[in-house]
Amino acid sequence: MISALGVICPICGMNNCTMDHATTAGGKSVMIMGGIPLDVFVYGVVGVLLISFVASTWLRPHVAAGFRLNLIKSKRLYKIVRNRWFQAIPQLLMVGILIALIYIGLAGSRIANLTPVAVWTIWWAALIFAVLLLGTAWCFMCPWDGIANLVTRQRLASRSEPLTLGWEFPEWLKNVYPAIGLFIVLTWLELGYGVTTNPRTTAYLGIGMVMLAVGSALMFRGKEFCQHLCPVGRICGIYSRFAPVEISNKRQRVCDKCKTEDCLNGNELGYACPTGVSLRTMTSTSECIGCTECIKSCRKQNVALNLRPFGSELRHVKLPKLDEAWLALALLTLTFFHGISMTPFWEDHRPGRDSILKWMGLHLGTSRVVNFTIAMAFACVIPIAAYWLCCRLGARWARSGVSARKLFVTYAYSLLPVALFYHLSHNLMHLGMEGGHIVPMLSDPMGNGSNYFGTKGMNMTHLLSGEMLWFLQVGLILTGHIFGIVVAHRAALRTYQTKSAAVRSLIPMLVLMIIISIGGLWLMHMDMNMRVGRM
Repeated sequence: MISALGVICPICGMNNCTMDHATTAGGKSVMIMGGIPLDVFVYGVVGVLLISFVASTWLRPHVAAGFRLNLIKSKRLYKIVRNRWFQAIPQLLMVGILIALIYIGLAGSRIANLTPVAVWTIWWAALIFAVLLLGTAWCFMCPWDGIANLVTRQRLASRSEPLTLGWEFPEWLKNVYPAIGLFIVLTWLELGYGVTTNPRTTAYLGIGMVMLAVGSALMFRGKEFCQHLCPVGRICGIYSRFAPVEISNKRQRVCDKCKTEDCLNGNELGYACPTGVSLRTMTSTSECIGCTECIKSCRKQNVALNLRPFGSELRHVKLPKLDEAWLALALLTLTFFHGISMTPFWEDHRPGRDSILKWMGLHLGTSRVVNFTIAMAFACVIPIAAYWLCCRLGARWARSGVSARKLFVTYAYSLLPVALFYHLSHNLMHLGMEGGHIVPMLSDPMGNGSNYFGTKGMNMTHLLSGEMLWFLQVGLILTGHIFGIVVAHRAALRTYQTKSAAVRSLIPMLVLMIIISIGGLWLMHMDMNMRVGRM
């Protein structure tokens, strides 16, 4: 079939489709995208090895730690940010989009439905790019928090005392472990249960997040959902330590003289910090959700929205935390697992091809869901065990009395850039190769034959060419590798009194980072089962 835009694939309906297709046991068509060519993979491996040598021997990236550019230095901009509508308007907009997607997911077609594509292909993939550039901007406009605000404050924008039981959140849950647990469940639902192609389940997940946010706000003091439960917020929070924006005080001496700590406790101008952060003692942006309440409540106008160098906070981690270390590991393992689970090596739908899940089903006789769960557990445990082994070896080789447990917490932050940029590389594939699929669906979101914007017949080609995608993916992985080595090097020098001990401790971590980065390149080289095109 030929349209004005080109050749229409008779299997998936995409314009100028260049992918292979396979049929699942359930009769669905799956598009299979080829990975980066072998020569590009080899160039990437050489780059990893050269960067590892240069970065660990000579490279000393340095931008003054004190460099900050206050984006709201202007009195006019500061006044705009202090206005209560500044957050209310984007939150109300996102609430409207959320309600529309939930309705479309529940009432629309089970096959041609906008909701899974908008959520999993566009939002979930683009979110990490937004965090890279804007930090916790998603938390600022979060619709789940927006609905919780409407329910508890019963106001659109004006200041009022929130409706809440004011219970104290359990002490043993005041960490990010609940969010890690929900992130694992979300990953299992996304990849094992097939939520990414199911509009009904996607809508139910959105409703579940609303219920968690509202229920938490009604029961507990502060926003415990944002601080401890929300996997999306905690991912944004810890990745935002790399981002070039932050909220902080302008002058520390002004905070030191402050008697009321309105940024923490609130006043008639603004609510108390929902995550319990005081600008006087703030050492990390990971718990900040960017709500701007501190800007509203500070009478001395001593709050800044700063532009800062990329990764500057990771290069100077002051108080490493065990739960954040586990979150960094979870992000690394689950993000890599996401890539592994899309390869034919994991599950190959083509006849006569072997894969892990096929082998398990044949030899164990168990269902796909059981096989997926078991294999997922093994795939996640292996890199964590490898990291722990590197910490043990680093502690032993350094011979300086620093425990492996301390290295476990300290070096975990160096894995964040590696995880972040592999995450970006993987998500770029979804956006570049599948993102155009949303254009025709915007005109027919329910799959009932509508054509609201006249784009229903536009079967979009890929947004990025294959060559551009390959080199961008390799470049992102190499960038993460550079920052990972630099952060690990700085952490080692802070941990040990002598440079020789720091270098000996760093060797196992350097080897692990090389393996991880080459592994990321290898995943980019392998074929991928795409989520769009499963029909």
